[in-house]
Amino acid sequence: MRALALVSDATFLETFAGMISGEALVAHCAAKHAPDHLAGLLAKGARAWLAEIDRAPIGYALLTRPELDAAQDGDIELKKIYLLSRFHGSGIAAALFDAVLCGAQSHRRLLLGVKDDNHRAIAFYTKQGFRQIATRRFDVGGTLYDDVVLARDLDRN
Repeated sequence: MRALALVSDATFLETFAGMISGEALVAHCAAKHAPDHLAGLLAKGARAWLAEIDRAPIGYALLTRPELDAAQDGDIELKKIYLLSRFHGSGIAAALFDAVLCGAQSHRRLLLGVKDDNHRAIAFYTKQGFRQIATRRFDVGGTLYDDVVLARDLDRN
C-alpha cells in the first residue's frame, strides 16, 4: 500500500504543482492518497494497478464505483490513472489503461473526471474513445476546480 500511496502523491504533485495551490495539493494528498484511505477504497471493492520499474512505483490506475453525478446503472469510474512524466510516451499508460479495460469489462460505461485544462490527459482519453458527457466541480484540499466528465462505452461481449 505504501508504494501505491507514494506514487499517488508523486504523480499528483508532478501533474498539478503550479496549476493548483500548494496548500490545496498537500491537503488533498494527505487526505486522498494516504495508505489508510487507499486501503479503505480497496476494501470497498476498488481495484488498483501499479506500474513499476525495478520495483520502483512509476504509475498507477484506480477503478472504483462511480461517485459522479452523471453516473448511470452499469457504470464504473476510472478514479485515477497517473504516470510519472519521465515515462510518458513509453506505452506504460496505455498498458495501465488496457488493464483497466479488462477490469471494467462487465460494466456498461467507463467514466472519469479530468481537470478542464489538463489538455494532455484529455487528448489521451479522447484517443481512447472517451467523449464529454458533463462537467463538475472537484474539491482539491478545500478548493474547487472545474472538471470535465468523460465516458466511454464498453464492449460487454
